[in-house]
Order: sequence, then C-alpha cells, then structure tokens
Amino acid sequence: MPATQERSVRVVVSRDPLTNAERAALRPDLARRGIAESLLEVIPPAGRFFQLLRAVGSRGELLGVTTLMSFRPFVSIKQLLGEGNHVGWDTSIYYSEGADRPLVAAALLRAMARRSFYYAMFFGRVDEDVRAALPLVRHRLLETDYRLGQIDCTGFEEPADFLALHKRLRRNVRTHAKAGGAVHVHTGPVDESLARLFSDLVYSTYRHHGGVGRWQFKEYAYQVCGSFFANCRDAVHIYTEENGRLTGLQSFIKHQNRLELSEGGFDRSRDNHHAYEAIISESVAFATREGLDYVGYGGIWNAAKDRYTDREPRDKIYVLQLYAGGLQYRLAGDRLSKWAFRTYFGGRFGGAEGKATIVS
Repeated sequence: MPATQERSVRVVVSRDPLTNAERAALRPDLARRGIAESLLEVIPPAGRFFQLLRAVGSRGELLGVTTLMSFRPFVSIKQLLGEGNHVGWDTSIYYSEGADRPLVAAALLRAMARRSFYYAMFFGRVDEDVRAALPLVRHRLLETDYRLGQIDCTGFEEPADFLALHKRLRRNVRTHAKAGGAVHVHTGPVDESLARLFSDLVYSTYRHHGGVGRWQFKEYAYQVCGSFFANCRDAVHIYTEENGRLTGLQSFIKHQNRLELSEGGFDRSRDNHHAYEAIISESVAFATREGLDYVGYGGIWNAAKDRYTDREPRDKIYVLQLYAGGLQYRLAGDRLSKWAFRTYFGGRFGGAEGKATIVS
C-alpha cells in the first residue's frame, strides 16, 4: 500500500463514547446491514479494559469505528462471535458513508497490533471487509474447527413449532416447569436490582469455567455487563426463576431480522432443572412472535447449542493474529501459533478439539 495512502487514515484509541454527530455518520451503515442502532450507545463497553478505536481521515472526519479489549502491552483482543455478543465487545467495524472500507479496516487492525508486544488476536467471524484488508496487514489467519450456531425461524408459524422438532427439548422444558421453573422475558433496560441479579449469574458462570482473565471476571460481570443490562434499548433478557430464585439468563440484542445472543449465566450452586433449554425454547418462541428470521447463539461451546442449533450453515470461526512488526511475526511462527490456540481454546471450550489450520 502506498505510504501516503496509509498515512491518510489515523486511529484514535480512547474510552470516549460516540458523539451524536458520530452516531449520525454511522447509522446508514448499520441500517443497511440490519444492525440495531442502539449498539452505538453502548460502545465502548463499560470497564477499564475496553476501548473504542476511531479511524479518522486527513481532515479529522470519522471513517469507521470498532471495539477492542486491551491491557497494554500484553493483551489486545478483538472478537466477533455475533453482532453485539459479549455486551457490545463483539462488534464488526462500522463505517461512515463513502469510506474506503478495506483501507479503514486495515488501519484499525494495525492499531490493534500496536497495542501488544506480542501480537493482537481477532477471534470469530472474518467478514468480507476484514478479509479484503488482510493483504495490507502483517498477519496469520488460522481456520479453527469451532463453528457459530443459529436457529432459522423462518419456517415456524407458531412458537410451539420449534419444540415439535425436538423430543428431548420438550421433555426438558416440562421438567423445568414441573420443578417450579418459570421463564420471563424483559425487553429493554432493567432496573438496578434486576441488573445486579443478572450480574450474579454472569459472575457465577465465568468463575465456574475459569481460564485466562479470571482476575477481571468480577469487574466484567458487575460493571461491564451491569451497565449493558441497565442501558441497552434493544436488549431482550430471557431469564428463568424457580421458587423466587433466579436460575439462568441469556440476554440478546434484537436486530432488524435477528435475535443475537449477547451474554448470560446460570446459578452454578444447585440444580437449575434444564433452565438453559427452557431459555433456548423461549428465545425461538420470542423470535417467532416478533417475526424475526434467526436466533444467533454465537460459538457452539456446549452440547445444548450443538444439539438445537441448525446443522447447516455453521459459519467458521477464525483466529486472526496481527503483528506490529516483522520480528514478532518471525518469533511467533506457524507451529507456535497453532500450539497457543490449542492450549488455550482447546482446553477451555467444548464443541471442537481446538485444531487450527493456517490459511494465510
């Protein structure tokens, strides 16, 4: 890429929320892609480790934005498991009208790489804009054996139609109800007390699974997720209760034609009598009632997602490693890159073996 062209886009990293003028510049892109505009109000997510990356042109005009989780100089991670997944941390790049999308994407990817001494990691779906930017960025692209799951609701005329396809799901939903379980749906922001209870469930689940980053689980559950629960206008919170005790939660973002999983958790201290299956069933029922085409469940990390999401199509999950310089690229190497992915992801998530193949 010519140096003058590269210098025409600079990236500003901050925790400053978008201004009204910036939101107005980005709305046409979100509307065209069917993305809930309320995501512009909740990025960057609350919390010390989340930033908003703004790509600006030579006259200071906004060209594009995206979110990032980073703790310099060691961690720089971008995820895209679903639009708005992980309370707004997982977002694609949003562009202003007329922006050179590959050029803007490349500038943002290079900025991510500069925030880590080793390499930045982009984990999830690689869209066409990011893929078009890869020739302009020093990188390794690994295709993993993990997949994204969704449920196609276009063939359902009644909420019960999905249940009719799954005998095991019907049985587990009945078991949940017989144990005194109830399913509730709350759309939009929740009050402080309910947000706190939701955060308790998120914290319980993250502590249960453990893994790298456990030192920030409490802040993530109560500050980051708590702010999302209390502020997102297009959130759909589906939660279960048993004898006055909250047992499970899955919060979604309602897009134009899609319900996308954002965050959730479960009470891990006792049997919740198939609360997860009850929520899956209700999410499809909600989408059917609202005339939505799909329910997106992000990464297929467990048996329930694997069992109830559609077998096809299942989009691929990639690991995109981004390097600030040639030294980091050479030191990482193909074998080390695959080993690092297998060691972390293969031991933490179900649904696959943690295998990866170098694509580019």
